[in-house]
Amino acid sequence: MVLTRRALLVASLFSLGRSAKAAPAPSKTTSPPAEANLRRHIMPAPAGSGTGDSWANAASLWRLNDMIAATGPGGTVYVRADAGPYSLANNRVNISVGGKVGSPVTIVGVDREFVPMKATIVGSRTAWELPIDPEVVTNVRNWFPGGDVFALRSAADHLTFNFFDFQRTGQPFHLTGSTHMGITVSDCNAYNFQRFFEHEPATSHIDTILRNITGAGFSKTAIRIRGDSHNVLLEDIVLNSGRQDGHNFATGVECNETAHDITMRRVTVTNCHDTRNSNPDKFWNADGFASERGNYAIYREDCTSSGNTDAGYDDKAADVVNVNCTASGNKVNFKFWGPSTTNIHCRALNPKSRGGVGAQMQYYVYGGYARDVSGADVLIQGGIVSDNDPNTNVFVAEAHNSVFRIAGVAITHHASATRQTELSGWGNAFLYADPALDATPPTITSAASVTAAANANFAHLLKASRPVTWSIVGGRDAAAFKMLPDRCAGTLTMTAAASDANRQVIVRATDASGNKADQTITLVFGTTETAFFKDDFNRADQDLGASADWRFAPDGGGDGAARHIAIRGQKLAIFNTAHRGAAYASPDCGFVDHYAQATVAKIPTYYNGILACRLTNPSNLIGVEFKNDRISLYERTSGEFKELGFVTTPPLVGDIIRLEVKGANATVKRNGAIIIGPKATAGTNATWTWSGVVSRSFAVDPWIDNYEAGPL
Repeated sequence: MVLTRRALLVASLFSLGRSAKAAPAPSKTTSPPAEANLRRHIMPAPAGSGTGDSWANAASLWRLNDMIAATGPGGTVYVRADAGPYSLANNRVNISVGGKVGSPVTIVGVDREFVPMKATIVGSRTAWELPIDPEVVTNVRNWFPGGDVFALRSAADHLTFNFFDFQRTGQPFHLTGSTHMGITVSDCNAYNFQRFFEHEPATSHIDTILRNITGAGFSKTAIRIRGDSHNVLLEDIVLNSGRQDGHNFATGVECNETAHDITMRRVTVTNCHDTRNSNPDKFWNADGFASERGNYAIYREDCTSSGNTDAGYDDKAADVVNVNCTASGNKVNFKFWGPSTTNIHCRALNPKSRGGVGAQMQYYVYGGYARDVSGADVLIQGGIVSDNDPNTNVFVAEAHNSVFRIAGVAITHHASATRQTELSGWGNAFLYADPALDATPPTITSAASVTAAANANFAHLLKASRPVTWSIVGGRDAAAFKMLPDRCAGTLTMTAAASDANRQVIVRATDASGNKADQTITLVFGTTETAFFKDDFNRADQDLGASADWRFAPDGGGDGAARHIAIRGQKLAIFNTAHRGAAYASPDCGFVDHYAQATVAKIPTYYNGILACRLTNPSNLIGVEFKNDRISLYERTSGEFKELGFVTTPPLVGDIIRLEVKGANATVKRNGAIIIGPKATAGTNATWTWSGVVSRSFAVDPWIDNYEAGPL
């Protein structure tokens, strides 16, 4: 399997994780350094002279900044953990100094003998206890949130914090400088807090390590990574929000702005809860893991997210890789919006909705907001998708032009559950593969040499040996071509150009397993262009939609059914439908100026079928109908027909009827001669690029043969 871009991402992030993990773990016993000037001491109550040079002269926690400055790079500040808690009401410990690269200052909790021990810091946040029942919700809306503990200002860099226990605090770590370097936090607990690790908008931290952290009871984002933060490692962290609800809203780990190159390993997030002030008619947020557009290169391994009221993993970032991760009991286990996401050997288990609008799902992708915008690309390789709830939707694509690549996944679901769903959009592809059978690249079967007419739009329909999606990856003239974002189309386009030298472009087909095949396409100019799409219907009797080239119109096809347009005797027939009819669109040529034509197979005695251009659905189109006493040109808007022109000479069997729509005008031709038009249209579907067929009223079998469509 070839996964060039994603494979490089995985490799680079594995490397990041290994180098960071190789750092030595904190020792169980620590001896004070020989150099007195490299150590300082802090106790809950200052002692002696308060200079911090020994336990006898220990400084207070409020003087931590001075103690860091006194030790300098490579020094250690010992915070006494066995002399009682440190009480912080509404004050914070400001830090504006630090160490240097390779020589951080370490702030560590120890007992009198310098054995590592968590120093307890108690704030003023409203008291709370973690409920025994993990489903119990606590409303914290009117709580006092608590304040910061360690507030890092500019120049507070290369600092290591070890062995602290934070209780009833707002934000144990709050970074406020424009960019912080080399911050490490390890072996810490937090109980009943708002955020554990926070920093201001547009600020960054680089070369950050958070390791061996346990947090229980939080009401906002426990760990936030934003700005242009990068080279961040989170490792061996357990975060349980405890269903603290009302601070709009809890999330375990959240990435914002342009943060990138982030590794999370063995991070667990549970029970983030949002009820929008107990309003069941609103959407309930609260994710385990989240990222936003602008983030990229996020790698997670052996992470777990469960029991959250929104998603286990909610990623809008690019180049997200999850390996051996688990999502269970979330409303949506995995929710992806970004252009490239890979799940390798992950588990999606038993989604559960706890309230708010929206269905429970295993996997959800949100695509492009419009039909000409590309959506998400999700590769699910191996792993498990398992549930036995009839209310679960397994794979859901909303909006436009996303693709699920589902390769070697063990899928079980209730017999009544919906396996794949497309919501309020189209152009979404669901590709399934068995990697053992699809270990080789697909074969591109469409022509590598095509002809375009001078000064005419050109479209080429790409085909492969198995279901794939398409992209442009190079070629001398790549900038002259476009690939339609519709994942089901496979349409390569070039706008009208004067006759010129041959043009070349390289296209790529990618299958469900991520296997790739490239083809160099050469376009030459000639007098007769290569037809974009033809269908002679020479196959067994079947509904038209049995062919992947045809799709039932996006609104469900009107009030007719998919079976109402079907192949019978190697010709196309139509059957009784209601007033709005049933519609199928042929492959999208990508241009609003286009044609559709077909050969008359039988002369109906009543209007029965429409050959359509600018087809949105059966209720919105420009079309031509024919019967035994006339041929008519119509524009249909919101179901209402407006006749633009007609002739009273009926067609003959074998005649070719052609509809052309160019700009605001529509023209009907019979055997190449204009019989109606050009006629001005009112602009129905002026930006639509689909053509196709519509069935309405009574049956006619056969109706047409040899359908053809393409750009003008």
